Amino acid sequence: MMGTMTRLVTASEMQQIDNYTIETIGMPQDVLIERAAMAVLDVIGAGRFDLSHVLVLAGLGNNGADGVAIARLLYAQGVNVSLQFVGNVSRAKDSVKRQLAIIEKHGLVRSEKSDFNEATLIIDAIFGVGLNNVLPEGLQKMIKAANHIDKPVIAVDVPTGIDATTGEVRGAALKAHTTVTFGFTKVGLTQQNGCYLSGNVILKDVGMLVPDDFEFSLQEALPVA
Repeated sequence: MMGTMTRLVTASEMQQIDNYTIETIGMPQDVLIERAAMAVLDVIGAGRFDLSHVLVLAGLGNNGADGVAIARLLYAQGVNVSLQFVGNVSRAKDSVKRQLAIIEKHGLVRSEKSDFNEATLIIDAIFGVGLNNVLPEGLQKMIKAANHIDKPVIAVDVPTGIDATTGEVRGAALKAHTTVTFGFTKVGLTQQNGCYLSGNVILKDVGMLVPDDFEFSLQEALPVA
């Protein structure tokens, strides 16, 4: 990101930048997760959201790890928060399991099943840039039910079900009121269904670095509000 402009990136490019920051620069992954979670909390704090009952939906990948950290930070601030995993936690990435170990020490208990009707705000941390297949049928049904109830949703990085590169819907997509995206704006948030399903897109810097010789596939840049 340079000046008041930000480049658009594909899912693959964002993953390369993420890997470079962690593996080459040496930034611990958990630091990036914490920064991402704090960035989302900043957006929650700046918005007029009803925090009576926040439901965090977490996946099994790095997006889910962000969600667990968000739930922990909200819980630490005294917010009534429920954390529900989408999928079998035993198959979760190590980043998720590390975050789970932390919340257990904080006393935050995971919910086996949550009622969307009871939630006043939903945090979507199921899938981010890593989505590359059509969502499972069961998850599609859950997303359609959540969309029907029409509660405000904050998406973490990319709304679940949106292809971060093309903006296409992969079976179903959770409609967001706000999307907090990290590092660079994903091109899928500006294309096709990604445009209107991502709501208000807020870009946050979490400390990712780009190699000097990195070649972006897209030359377009967006103004930063």
